[in-house]
Amino acid sequence: MKPVLFKTILTASIIAALSGCGTMGNTDAVKDATELAIDCQTGKALAALDRADQGGGLAANIADLERVVILRDAGRTSEATAAMAERNARAGADAKDRAEAEQAVAKSLDDLRAERQKRTGSPVFP
Repeated sequence: MKPVLFKTILTASIIAALSGCGTMGNTDAVKDATELAIDCQTGKALAALDRADQGGGLAANIADLERVVILRDAGRTSEATAAMAERNARAGADAKDRAEAEQAVAKSLDDLRAERQKRTGSPVFP
């Protein structure tokens, strides 16, 4: 996975994770999810994010936003909207936090599609 994809979501999640002084969790599962999403394997990508959620810590915070990215990429917008709302409620996100999360998700989605374009010639699912 390109570091920029992971860093985009990481930036949006790091403050929340550090404020809880938690563990890193399963960040490899998040990286795996992004790779699977680039390969248009949405189901497997979401399963990898479930593993990251189970590990807790920073990975779970990152997985919350990455789930939104992957669902939007797959055209599953109502699920993505619900996932973002759940994330925002769980995090107690205020308007500024929600805007920053939305910006991070949009950037990560652009990065994911740019990477898919480089690898396959198409930024979207075939």
